[in-house]
Amino acid sequence: MTKKIHRLALMLCALCLTEMGWASDGRPQTDGDTIKTYDIDEIVITSSRKETNRTEQLPGALTVLSPRQADLRQIGSVKRLSAFIPNLYIPDYGSRGTSAIYIRGVGARSSGQTVGLYVDDVPYPDKGSFDFELPDIRRIEVLRGPQGTLYGRNAMGGIIHVHTFSPLEHQGTRVGVTYGNYGNLGLRASHAMRLGDRTGLQVGGYYRRHTGFFENVFDGTRADGEQTIGGNVKVVRRFSNAFTATLAIVGSYTNQGAFPYGLRNDSTGHIDPVNLNDPSSYRRTTTNSSLTLKYVTPQFVATYTTGWQFLHDRMEMDQDFMPLSLFTLDQRRRHHAFNQELSVTGTVGRYRWTVGACGFYDHLRTNANVTFKEEGIRAAMQKAFDGMRAKNPRMPRLRVTDNRLELPSAFDESSLGMAIYHQSTLDNFLLPGLSLTAGLRMDIERRRLYYEASGKMNLAILMPPVYPKETDISALYPASSFDEHLSSDEWQVLPRLALRYAWTPRTSLYAAVAKGYKTGGYNVQMSADLMQSRMQNDIMDAFRHIVPTLPHFDKIQPKEALAYRPENAWCYEAGIKSEPIKNRLHTELTVFYMDIRDLQLTHFTASGTGRMLSNAGRAVSCGIEVSLSARIASGLTADVNWGYTHATFRNYNDGRTDYRGKFIPYAPRHTVSLSIHYERRLHSRLIDRIFAAAQYNGVGPIHWTEANDIRQPFYHTLDARAGIGRGPLTCSLGGQNLTGTDYAAFYFRSFGRSFIQKGRPAQVAIRIEYAF
Repeated sequence: MTKKIHRLALMLCALCLTEMGWASDGRPQTDGDTIKTYDIDEIVITSSRKETNRTEQLPGALTVLSPRQADLRQIGSVKRLSAFIPNLYIPDYGSRGTSAIYIRGVGARSSGQTVGLYVDDVPYPDKGSFDFELPDIRRIEVLRGPQGTLYGRNAMGGIIHVHTFSPLEHQGTRVGVTYGNYGNLGLRASHAMRLGDRTGLQVGGYYRRHTGFFENVFDGTRADGEQTIGGNVKVVRRFSNAFTATLAIVGSYTNQGAFPYGLRNDSTGHIDPVNLNDPSSYRRTTTNSSLTLKYVTPQFVATYTTGWQFLHDRMEMDQDFMPLSLFTLDQRRRHHAFNQELSVTGTVGRYRWTVGACGFYDHLRTNANVTFKEEGIRAAMQKAFDGMRAKNPRMPRLRVTDNRLELPSAFDESSLGMAIYHQSTLDNFLLPGLSLTAGLRMDIERRRLYYEASGKMNLAILMPPVYPKETDISALYPASSFDEHLSSDEWQVLPRLALRYAWTPRTSLYAAVAKGYKTGGYNVQMSADLMQSRMQNDIMDAFRHIVPTLPHFDKIQPKEALAYRPENAWCYEAGIKSEPIKNRLHTELTVFYMDIRDLQLTHFTASGTGRMLSNAGRAVSCGIEVSLSARIASGLTADVNWGYTHATFRNYNDGRTDYRGKFIPYAPRHTVSLSIHYERRLHSRLIDRIFAAAQYNGVGPIHWTEANDIRQPFYHTLDARAGIGRGPLTCSLGGQNLTGTDYAAFYFRSFGRSFIQKGRPAQVAIRIEYAF
């Protein structure tokens, strides 16, 4: 199989080189020559409905991808944006419910998010739904740096904004099929049409599956096979020249094998194959519905959006990740999120302004059942009692008699929040060509958590002369339980100030400062640790009047263990944007400095049965970003993107180790992308167009721990796609990781052991599309 993959990779690269060197009298395709993409709106050109600056004049770091760019780079999901955007890294590991996004050294592995995702101006509040098939893309915008003034909570690292086509401006039918190695099969169809002069309808659907990339050697099956099906409907109604309404519904269902982690030998660095004896899977149903109302006048544009997101998923996990009977997790979540926002943007001469208000309600119900099996009971619970008796020989001998112990828990979380914001831009401020942008936002949020859990450990005691024989004492103490109600309030003031100077008509300089934050929350994945501690204390307390020498356990207080604080950051950046050669060369350079307070870090709990977030003092992230887009010749374009991040702890001590100066884990230091694209029209009866694209990606190094003792060195991959077309028909051959690079996508420690998920191997696929 490996030899076949390498042959296909060589064929694909040869085809790219052949097409790039193929001369013809045909004229180049116009779309392929465009190196910048601007948002052409009906009234003004802006980067979003509430931004007061045009896209090309935005005083901040921004990358915009056109539909053609996304297609050639095989960007079918948000995760595929990784590395192409400077300092953006989205590792692909675990399951589709895992979407850890890192920008400029800040990110989130488990709860919460530091990068916001919007689709047609409607937020996706749960990052568990970020990994989805992108619909008919009009453009993708990635804004780097805090965007809190206009977008509020959880936009500390930036914003990913996906815009889709309106059926009033784009009609047609497109069908496609993809087939490749590892059982890769994809089917997609979409249709957009007008229903009269003022109404448009767009419908689409897709099916995608693969048989998996990693074998589970325990039973010889693939550990990570996947099937996903989804669809979308959009209706646009223009009631008048001023008033437009858009209704959109997107849904999907995923069923996949998940968490293909292999045991790592810390002495040799060898990674064992996936070896799981219990089910590890992920199933997810999502629905995203939105209604957007837009009213346009010569003086202002008013936009109202309301969105509802529903997510229901189930995660089954072999939590020891080995062929042992330790413990498993069965977690089910049901998430409802409702949000509304009204924004008004206007222009008066050289002054542009936007004001807005928004509110949201978020409700998440999580049911988690941790099951300890026989070996797990011995390794965790029985070991604790034996350790206490070794320190205190007068203590009676206690033996856990359970062969299987289930610890169910339920978390009911809700958040209610609102915000008001304003931003203004004044052109020709103090001198010609200088513009000032200033904004302020106030966020208020109230969080609530109801936590319920129960469990009972059955014990036998041996304590002569009272209990000369081992005796079951389970009936002498009640079951342990939790019934906790927690709440917290949070408010944030998020300012932004930026200056932009148009040095020449095609060169501008800017400097900006902004504040962003990531919300606090509750650790819902450490219920087993809380219950284990509560059961041990309850048992000791029940018999302490009989045996005063029984030791005391440290009692874990739910409020202290579950809650974590918000993470805040001030970002200072400066940059230059220039087009030295009009319509041929576009360059951008950005430098930034982020002062991060109360950094949230993810750890596995002491028992290894869950994860928890904790605040880690202060950190600093600084770096540089460089982008270059060039139209080298007719039909030939190239892109270079490089990001460097130096993100370190400034003040973090976990009570055992001082991590000052250590790199923040999971955030890569370098991201590199080199892309080249060739496209040409031909005058031929058989073929009327050819195209080829290749992209080199480099990422790393990535430190996996706070101590920086284990890391993934810098690695690189190669993606490519080449094809031919005739009229509405297009055939292409594409591949990802054609170099077959062996690298680690994720690392963690649990139960004193290290585990790795490897990156996906070389993939090659044929795609046939028909558009009319």
